[in-house]
Amino acid sequence: MVKIVVDNNVCIGCGLCVHDCPMHVYELKNGRSTVANPDDCMMCLSCHEICPANAIEHQDIYLSRRLYVDLDVCTMLRRFI
Repeated sequence: MVKIVVDNNVCIGCGLCVHDCPMHVYELKNGRSTVANPDDCMMCLSCHEICPANAIEHQDIYLSRRLYVDLDVCTMLRRFI
């Protein structure tokens, strides 16, 4: 299991990680992303890559390339970029 840290001082509450995660690891609470199901993380780092605020850290894992792409999420991301 990987330790996932969301920096709530940096998170903008856009919800992209919630929608992008194929394993439903995240949920929005009080306008910020929280790690709800860390044991389900498959370490694809899709959430890390899509976060516009760079608020998500997977400790001891390094982003090399995105392993999961969701076209609906790409459409949502265009609204923020």
